[in-house]
Amino acid sequence: MERIEDAARAEAKILRDMQQIVSNIRRLSALDVKDVRSGIAQLREIRSSVYEDLNQIQHEYLLLRGLGWLLGNGFDSKVEWEWNPRQTGSGNEPDLRGSVNGRILVSAEASTSENPIGTIDSRMKATLAKLSQMEGQKFYFVGTVGMALRAETKTRKASWSIKVVQV
Repeated sequence: MERIEDAARAEAKILRDMQQIVSNIRRLSALDVKDVRSGIAQLREIRSSVYEDLNQIQHEYLLLRGLGWLLGNGFDSKVEWEWNPRQTGSGNEPDLRGSVNGRILVSAEASTSENPIGTIDSRMKATLAKLSQMEGQKFYFVGTVGMALRAETKTRKASWSIKVVQV
């Protein structure tokens, strides 16, 4: 996990990453589509060039919004915050963790998915189950009402002590 030294600096990095991806999309989409074959090739190039970063940048930003929510809801600056901004943590690490003197106070996961349908719904259940086993107060950050409602249903039915927060 990486330590979050300065949330403003982390957000500035996200902005630079977003600017780069938008620039890349503009460059890759500059040519007019003349026929289906070349259009598909162009779409394939755009997707392969930006898909992963598009997902990860949103994840990073959602985690920073979650951190902001935590700081605004009772967690102070004495907490040492660590994260896996690009979802690179091991199976036993959360996306965001807060601790004081080595004692874990917060474990949080985040999902930027829009709707809890199909694989996303299954993945949500697995993520919440993993989170339920972690130390500290547990939070699940989402960006949409639909994801929040579905996560709340899952946590209630399983009796998991996880606070779902739409940020």
